[in-house]
Amino acid sequence: MQISDLIRYNHAVRGLYLDTFTKLPWDEITANKGLSFDSMRNVFLHLMLVEDCWISYIIPGRFKEWANPDFDVYYDMDSLKRYADAVKARTETYLAKLSADELGRQVVVPWGDKPNTQIAVENGLTHMVLEDMIHYGELSAALWQLGFEAPYLGFWRFSTCKG
Repeated sequence: MQISDLIRYNHAVRGLYLDTFTKLPWDEITANKGLSFDSMRNVFLHLMLVEDCWISYIIPGRFKEWANPDFDVYYDMDSLKRYADAVKARTETYLAKLSADELGRQVVVPWGDKPNTQIAVENGLTHMVLEDMIHYGELSAALWQLGFEAPYLGFWRFSTCKG
């Protein structure tokens, strides 16, 4: 299995969450539910921001250019979907060039006021995927509390049905 498979799996799951969110009123998506980033919108944005930051800033060595966006700029489902599509497109462009050498390349990971750490690109990409997994559970619980079925896509099904 390759890390690119897990990243693409994440994109498929992310699409299922977007589809589920379209069934909810926007006020529910943006309501403070006591989640790690308050609302479902903010948790979902966090997932995309993490990916965008790794792919577009940390891995290319441009982290100093990263600026955390104002979550309120994403004011409806269309704006969320546009950002999801843009992040996915940038990631797919990166994955198309991914090589064994690139996976082993060391990158600097800045972390607040802690000393910078160097890790292999593959470890950074793996972290990016696992970060999503943690928060998908959180989003699922929030959906269940509202009486909605949370989306589910087993990796085995994704890996045998992808096109």
